[in-house]
Amino acid sequence: MAGRARRATEVAGARRTRAAGLRGAAPGGPRTLTLNRAREELGLEFPDFELAVQLGEIVTVGGGTDRPRVTEEEIARLRDTGGGTQALLARIRLVNTTEGAEFLGISRDRLLRLTRAGCVRPVRWYVNRYRALVWLYLACELRDFAADSPALLAGRLPAAVRESADGEDCRPRGWRSRRVAQLARDAWDPWEEAAVWAALLGPEMTESAVPDPYERSRLRGIHQVLPPGRPGPLADAALIGRLATADHPDEIALGLVALADALGRARDRDPVPRPASAAPAAPPVRAAQSGPVPAPVDPPAHVSTSGPALWLAEDRPRRSLRRLLRGRRQVTDG
Repeated sequence: MAGRARRATEVAGARRTRAAGLRGAAPGGPRTLTLNRAREELGLEFPDFELAVQLGEIVTVGGGTDRPRVTEEEIARLRDTGGGTQALLARIRLVNTTEGAEFLGISRDRLLRLTRAGCVRPVRWYVNRYRALVWLYLACELRDFAADSPALLAGRLPAAVRESADGEDCRPRGWRSRRVAQLARDAWDPWEEAAVWAALLGPEMTESAVPDPYERSRLRGIHQVLPPGRPGPLADAALIGRLATADHPDEIALGLVALADALGRARDRDPVPRPASAAPAAPPVRAAQSGPVPAPVDPPAHVSTSGPALWLAEDRPRRSLRRLLRGRRQVTDG
């Protein structure tokens, strides 16, 4: 698990290094375009362009306080690649379970069991007008899956797949793993990366893993939940929070390791400022001493004073991570 987190960190670091180099290029260096101008140059609709950027098919530069942009070299690369824009659209084509089953020439029920078992990870989800949760997959990944595992497309499914499909639904976890990897890849600095893992873990787990209220406030200001993409107007906050929060022990353990790693680098690079009142308390003033006692300094405006965020460490309710790892479970969708 630590290896997976380290690889994600290395990819994100390489991307940030490239972006910083392009952003700091001297006049006459690589010319960049705004996202909207790049979309127009490629002749893409906004949802297709947005998905291509999310999937890493279109590489952006910049970030942090700078708005992401696309280099002219990236536009040329996409145009010159075999098939050009049409090939790009084919690579990012999304299908639901019914369309995917028709694409593979198998029954919808069979593909549903395969996706529930985690054989293919979804890319997005949305809530349709019937308030049903719809998962979307890359058609090219379904094609690759069929080519790599033809035995799963015909005949009786292996017992391991049947048991997995009848048990926990792996689609939410598969979507989260993909989304976290994308967001960690695009994180501009360690604080943004740490905020991704904190959003995955949820507020309760993050409170146990990050006891400092000022650090938690900074993480919340970046991400509260994993951005779901385009869930549709009928997706309420409860559903988004449920689908975007880790609920499997392995997933939670990986998130805790990755959060600790990113948070350590964030503290070394850019520690959170804190007022004097957050420093260790001075020894109590003896009764014989005269003079007024200084009033405590209020916390900064960006730190919430409601709830348990500013409780003293000795008064903070301690939760067992072991109990949280065992107890967190979500209701799965059919």
